[in-house]
Amino acid sequence: MKRIITIAIVLAAALSSCTQVKQEQPASEIAFMVARHSALTKADYADYKDSYLNVPFGTYAWYKGVQEQDNGVYFANRQVGFDQANGRWITVGRTYFWPGTGSLDFISYSPYSADGSNAPAPVITENGISYSTPWNVDANQTVDVMYADKATGLTGNRNTFNHGYEGVPTLFRHALSRIAFQLRAATTSIVTASGEITRWEIDVKRLSIDNLFSTGTVDLTLAEDGSWTKPESNVWTPTDATVRRTINLDGIQTLTEDVQSVGSFFALPQILDQQELLLTVDVRTYRDPRDGTGEKLIIEENDVLCRASLITEDIDRWGMNQYITYVLTIAPVVDIESNLILFDPAVADWDKKIAETEIVL
Repeated sequence: MKRIITIAIVLAAALSSCTQVKQEQPASEIAFMVARHSALTKADYADYKDSYLNVPFGTYAWYKGVQEQDNGVYFANRQVGFDQANGRWITVGRTYFWPGTGSLDFISYSPYSADGSNAPAPVITENGISYSTPWNVDANQTVDVMYADKATGLTGNRNTFNHGYEGVPTLFRHALSRIAFQLRAATTSIVTASGEITRWEIDVKRLSIDNLFSTGTVDLTLAEDGSWTKPESNVWTPTDATVRRTINLDGIQTLTEDVQSVGSFFALPQILDQQELLLTVDVRTYRDPRDGTGEKLIIEENDVLCRASLITEDIDRWGMNQYITYVLTIAPVVDIESNLILFDPAVADWDKKIAETEIVL
């Protein structure tokens, strides 16, 4: 799932912190038009503000002059936030303007971090993005780590995504994976040919993932076509340590054949190998013989532990920018016919013995 942020930029004409840039009177302010990739289709770009209004992002800019010797950093790691009064995304604390000559290149990341203490602050160069300090996803579940496609050769604000903003077009992509679970029962009752009904109630008590990598690093390099080259495996490089992540089951009710959704969570992109799904359930089995005596609870099984691999035919890893939903269908029996209680009768042969006795007449 991709998120796109279009940044409308107004760069400051003269900055005390930037390299020497020759330019005339400052032009328009650098504002940001922000969008994100829609979760529904790859063709639509949703407004970044819809989900990230209170999530400022960081941006870097490089000046490209008429002469190569004029090239240099225009600004580095500036915070961009939403200006409610004017309905625009713009740098916070300092206004920047488009230079009168030359052009600007931009790389942005989200969320903004001044020093890496509250979010992963990547090391950004003109040709690379590196999350080189190990980032613990499990300990920072509210942080959606994103990086933007590089925007190059810009001389003014643009209106690219039609969300009412003008600015630097910036397409954000997710650096992490997002995982979700849905729960349902394969069946809740069966009726035999004689009319007897067997019914099950299944309550999911715990859901967790064992041997999960949670901390890692990743490096991205700029390809010739301007796209980011991710690791060949599309995963981060994990640390050796693994954790057990417990999934929040608040609101999950006794299962029916309709799906119930468990909230999604961010995960470190990783190869699936030893990771294991652990599911603890309570199962109550009822039987109604249809003889007028009514339904009765015949067996109650508590804290039944089920284990399953997360590898499927189509999924052998959680990749960067992937949103994966597992539908867990819990069956009280493997299938109806194979789980009927049947009998295999046989008769043992008699133990034959011959008794001899003498009868005297």
